[in-house]
Amino acid sequence: MTVSKKQVESFHHEIVELIKKYQFRDRNEMVCCGISVSQCYILETLYRFGPLSMQKLADKMQLSISTITRVVEPLVKQKLISRGEDPDDHRIRVMKLTTAGTEMYLKTWDNVFNSEKIILENFPEEHRDMLIEFLQKLNKAFGNWRECCSKK
Repeated sequence: MTVSKKQVESFHHEIVELIKKYQFRDRNEMVCCGISVSQCYILETLYRFGPLSMQKLADKMQLSISTITRVVEPLVKQKLISRGEDPDDHRIRVMKLTTAGTEMYLKTWDNVFNSEKIILENFPEEHRDMLIEFLQKLNKAFGNWRECCSKK
């Protein structure tokens, strides 16, 4: 099945609009509790995956180490994240949520999840699981986007 140029252009415009509305809605502004959206994502990543080196955290966040360092530093100062040594390699610094960081994550993401609940309520109940499945497939497809560069 061939994908038309019009479909590609429409897909592109819709994705860009979605990203602008959702991802960048207030990326660097403070959300509740005095932390930025980027910092919320750091807390979420550490909550989900446990202690991570800066490199692994950067990889999970799909950001450079310098960007991660800039976002993490205020969280360390607020004692929401602690730095420690990797037990297997003492040269590597590992970021880990503190008890206060876990509490902040749960409080902050409760607000985020409530706002996302409002978005889901705009869809009929029988379509919500299909929407989530579609987003999972879209996310997987985005994970493969670099393959187009290797074909040339």
